[in-house]
Amino acid sequence: MPEYDLTYILGGFAVYGVGALSMILAYRYGELSVLQPMNSMSYVFSTILAVLILHEKIPLVNIAGIMLIISGVILIGVNSR
Repeated sequence: MPEYDLTYILGGFAVYGVGALSMILAYRYGELSVLQPMNSMSYVFSTILAVLILHEKIPLVNIAGIMLIISGVILIGVNSR
């Protein structure tokens, strides 16, 4: 069984907690129709981090999907008030 460093685990929980708290605050003061699609940007960020840190190879179809997510978030964000 692999051993994990407790500081990385606690750091991960802390970062997740900050992200969850910021989303709760955003939902309280923002529009759900704008904020929920922006929540899908986490897939984009995690893919970028996987490429930069883990040197993952991303297939072309996934890159096309990421471009669709980004363009959709931009279109929704531009048309919001």
